[in-house]
Amino acid sequence: MDCCRQKIKPSAIINVEAESLICQSRGLIDAEGKLSHTAQNILNEFETYLVKTKKKVATSVLGENFLDKIKEYRELFPAMKLPSGELARQSVQELKDKFIWFFKTYPEYDWDLVLDATDFYVFNKHKENYSFMVTSSYFIQKTDMKTKLSRSILADYCQMIIDNPEILKNI
Repeated sequence: MDCCRQKIKPSAIINVEAESLICQSRGLIDAEGKLSHTAQNILNEFETYLVKTKKKVATSVLGENFLDKIKEYRELFPAMKLPSGELARQSVQELKDKFIWFFKTYPEYDWDLVLDATDFYVFNKHKENYSFMVTSSYFIQKTDMKTKLSRSILADYCQMIIDNPEILKNI
């Protein structure tokens, strides 16, 4: 049904003819593949559940006020293009997805440490005129296209602060 609504051809693992006959017999689509009102309601309700599930996952991993924390994190980066030509700040949605990966991978770190580590990183890069500074997104997670391995400079900075909390006195 979703393929009919989106006007996309399903992959070969789906028997299109069989599924079409089932949907037609239940009155969900007509012979031309047009969705009935019931089919549209089913798909809309399904999308609602998907959105709610994604929000529950984000909240359980990132905490209740995660959007405020992401915005605070984002604001630590300068509102400018870096010497590399990249924008220093990325969208909240992109950062949210990266933070879900980060906190699943590094559950030992919390938002306070993340914000301190970020502030320390940006402070040091500011002293160097932002030379070789990574973007707010890449600071959380960057995947090597050849090896497919992800790394986190943010995690390195978090660990550096845990190992030597005195470095924050220099800010």
